[in-house]
Amino acid sequence: MSAADVGVALAEAERYAAEAAAEARRPRAERQRAGRASFMPDPDVEAADCAARVVEWRRVAALMTAQGWAAYEPENDVVGHRCAVEYDAWRQTTLERLQQDEQEQRDAAEEIRAEVWLNAESSRRVRALCSRFGVSPERLLAQVAEHTRPGDGGTVTVTPFTPG
Repeated sequence: MSAADVGVALAEAERYAAEAAAEARRPRAERQRAGRASFMPDPDVEAADCAARVVEWRRVAALMTAQGWAAYEPENDVVGHRCAVEYDAWRQTTLERLQQDEQEQRDAAEEIRAEVWLNAESSRRVRALCSRFGVSPERLLAQVAEHTRPGDGGTVTVTPFTPG
């Protein structure tokens, strides 16, 4: 990126930052009346992001001047390179966390929560098993469900397991 390109990017960032700062200064009610869409970024956050971009472009321009570079080469910018590596690591972690959250939401949508009323004899058997294996009734019944399989001829089979 040439020094002229950096200058253009800096000027563009300064213009956008000024617009974002002006938007952030407008009262919230006025912004809502203007039909600001709910999916648009928060004006204060957007103004801060724009200001940070201006600071970064100014840093790059000053670095180029101080080093006598005709063109900006990111790999020669120690600070910029370190920030880019940190950003990439943060982005990767954030994406992985987002994917994990999405998977947990999909899993939760498939979960079944059930309240079960058992007759007295079934309750005694469940309590005896819970006492013997040191598990709660909820945990025991969940494990029974985990080991349940369709059997032959429309039956249900519970594969042998040790509760725990």
